[in-house]
Amino acid sequence: MPTKKLKSNQYHYFGNILRAGVWLLAGMAAQVGAAGYDIWLYPLAKLEKAPHWRLGEPIKVSDRAGYDNQAAFSFDGKQLVFASDRAGSHNDIYRFDIATGRIDALTHTPEISEYSPQLTAHALTYVAEQGVPHQSIWQQSPSEQASPQRAVASLIPAGYYAKLEGLGTLIWARYAYSLYYEPEGEQADERHFVINNAGRSLHALPSLKQFSYLHKRIDGERVISLFDPHTGSHTPLIDVGQGSEDYAWSSDGWLFNLDGLNLRTWPYGPITKGTPLASWQGVSTLTPPSSHHHQPSRIAISPKGNFIAITWQRKDTDQ
Repeated sequence: MPTKKLKSNQYHYFGNILRAGVWLLAGMAAQVGAAGYDIWLYPLAKLEKAPHWRLGEPIKVSDRAGYDNQAAFSFDGKQLVFASDRAGSHNDIYRFDIATGRIDALTHTPEISEYSPQLTAHALTYVAEQGVPHQSIWQQSPSEQASPQRAVASLIPAGYYAKLEGLGTLIWARYAYSLYYEPEGEQADERHFVINNAGRSLHALPSLKQFSYLHKRIDGERVISLFDPHTGSHTPLIDVGQGSEDYAWSSDGWLFNLDGLNLRTWPYGPITKGTPLASWQGVSTLTPPSSHHHQPSRIAISPKGNFIAITWQRKDTDQ
C-alpha cells in the first residue's frame, strides 16, 4: 500500500515533535527540585557611560512557596501581569499595581490554567492550557474576569506568542519548538512555518515591524535573531553563549539577558543609533532577594525602561 507523502513543512512540524521530546525531558529534569518561582521588581536607571544601566533595590511582588512566573509589563508600565497558582492547583492571571502593591485576579478558571499574559491598552491576552482548541491564545477585556475570545485562528497548540498590532502574531508551537506566523485575518497552518529549533522568548518590535526570537542552531550556538514577516527574512543579532534562553528588550533597543547571576546588556545599533558592541557588557551581579531564592530566571523590561522584573527560582518550600 503506497505511503502518503508529507509536505516539507509537515516534516518540519512532526519531525520537531520527536526532537522536542528529548528537550522536554531535559527541561523537566532541570526543574526537579524547584520549589516554586517568585517575582521581584528592580528600579532601572539609564547611565551615559558604561555599564549604561544601574539597578536599584528589589521590590517584592511575590514571596511564597508556589508558582508566580511569566511577568510582563502593561502597555503603560504601571502594572505587571503574571501567571500564578495562588488560587489552587490551576494557574490564573493576576495584575500587580506598581504604585500601590495591590494584586488582583484577572481570571478565575478552576478547570483551565492560563499562562504567558500580555496586557495592551485594549486587551489581556494569554495562553489557555485546556479547552478547544487545545492550548491556544485567548483575549479578553482588561477588566476583571471578563469573557474570553479567541485571539488567533490557528489550531496549532501554542506555548508562547508575540503580536504586532495590525500585522499578525508569531506563534511558538508547543511540542514542536517551531515558529509559525499568522497574518492578521488568516489562519496559520503548515504553510506559515517560519523556523524550527526556536526558544520560548518571543518579542514584537513595533519600531522595526519585526519579531525577535532565539534560534538554537545545529552547531550549538543560540542566537537572538530577527524575523521580518513582510520579506520572510532572518537576521542574526548576537549569541547568548551559556546565558539564559530568556531575554528582554528595552524600548530604545537594548537587549537584556542573564548569564547565571550576571545581568548583561547589548545595544542593537539600528534602534539605539550607536556603535554596536562586539559582545555583551555586564550590568550587575545579582544577589538573591531572600534566603529562599537562588537562581534568576525570566526577565521583563518596562516600556519606559525604568523597571526590570526578575523571576527568581526558590530553593525551598518555606513560607
